[in-house]
Amino acid sequence: MNLFNQKAEGTAWRSKPSWYVLARSDHTVHPDLQRFAAKRMGATTRETDSSHVPMLSQPSLVLDVIRSAAQAVMTSRRAA
Repeated sequence: MNLFNQKAEGTAWRSKPSWYVLARSDHTVHPDLQRFAAKRMGATTRETDSSHVPMLSQPSLVLDVIRSAAQAVMTSRRAA
């Protein structure tokens, strides 16, 4: 079985809102690949001059993104 060719049923990012913190100074996952993935999932994206672990180098920004995501989800549930 080839793991990379498997189709996942019910992929969450296709039907649920997504947020993405893009690390422009990442040397592990190229920023262009991150942009591609974020765009593909329709994510609300925040870019930062961070390495691969923005949650360690820029925790305030990551926390802001999490809070924004939680607020957006709560607001959309109230409207529904």
